[in-house]
Amino acid sequence: MEPTNYPLAPEDPIIYCNGAWVRQSKATVPFMDSGFWYGDGLFETLLVANSNIFRPRKHLERMQAGMRILKINFPVTDDEVVRLMEETVERNGLVETLLRLMCTRGTLSGSPWKFTGPANLFIGFRYAGALPPSPVKIKFVAEEDYPIARMVPALKSMTYLGNMLAIRDVVAAGAFEPVFVNRDGVITECAVRNVFFIKGNTLHTPDTDLGILPGVTRDLILELATDMGLAVDMAPILATDVDRMDEAFISSTGIGILPVTWEGFQPTDYPLTNRLKAAVERQVQQETGG
Repeated sequence: MEPTNYPLAPEDPIIYCNGAWVRQSKATVPFMDSGFWYGDGLFETLLVANSNIFRPRKHLERMQAGMRILKINFPVTDDEVVRLMEETVERNGLVETLLRLMCTRGTLSGSPWKFTGPANLFIGFRYAGALPPSPVKIKFVAEEDYPIARMVPALKSMTYLGNMLAIRDVVAAGAFEPVFVNRDGVITECAVRNVFFIKGNTLHTPDTDLGILPGVTRDLILELATDMGLAVDMAPILATDVDRMDEAFISSTGIGILPVTWEGFQPTDYPLTNRLKAAVERQVQQETGG
C-alpha cells in the first residue's frame, strides 16, 4: 500500500499555495500565518494510488469536524478542495504518493484572539520512502515524558511537538515507532500511527474515547476485520498485558499495515495481520482503479 513510484517525482513540484499554483521552491507562507505563529491549524495526509486519491471525503469529514471545534472560518467547499487535490495530482503527473492538505486559521491581523479568517489552504505532497523489513520494532513510552495533549474528540492538529520528539528518541534507541502509554498504564496510540493487537480471533485497538485520532486507515481495518469474521474489542489495553498477545501491527495512510514486535514479545508469523494487510491493499486498489 505504501507509495513506491518515486521516479515520477518532479524535481520542483507544483503545489497549491493559498490561491495560487507555484513551484515548491518559490512557495512562501505569510509571516503572520496562524499556523506559523501558533501551530493553529489542521492537516491531513491522503494516499494517492493509481493517480487517484483514496477516500478523500473521509479525510475532509475529519478536517471539517476539527475546524468546527476550532471555529476556523473555512469558506471552501469539500467539492472544491477535492478538485484542487486532484489538480495537484494531475499537474505533477503523480501515480503513487502522499498528499498533504493543510489549513490554518489564516493570515493574522489585529488581535490574534479576535481574528475570524478567512483560513489559508496549502496542498503539496511527499514520498514516504522505502519501509524497513517487517516486523519493525516498537517501543512503549510514557505520555507524561512528552508534551502530549490528549483532546476528546482528537484533532489532526499541526502541533506535533511531543510526537516528533518521541519518534526521534525511539529511533535513536533502535526502534521504528513509539507507542504511548498514559498515566493509567493504558495504551493509546503511536506518535503518527494507530496500533492494533490480535489475540485468538479478536482484534484489539484503543477506543477514540482515549483521545486518539480516528484514522481513515484505522476505520478501513475495522470494516475489513468484521468482514473477515474477527471480533473487535476496544476495551482499554494495559501495557502489562501486551506480551500475551499473538500478533500486533501499526497502521497509517503512509504504511498501510506493518507488523511489529518489541522487547519481551514472542512473535508469530502474523497470519491474521497478513490477511488484513492483503485485504487493505486489495480495497485500496479496488477503490482507486488499480
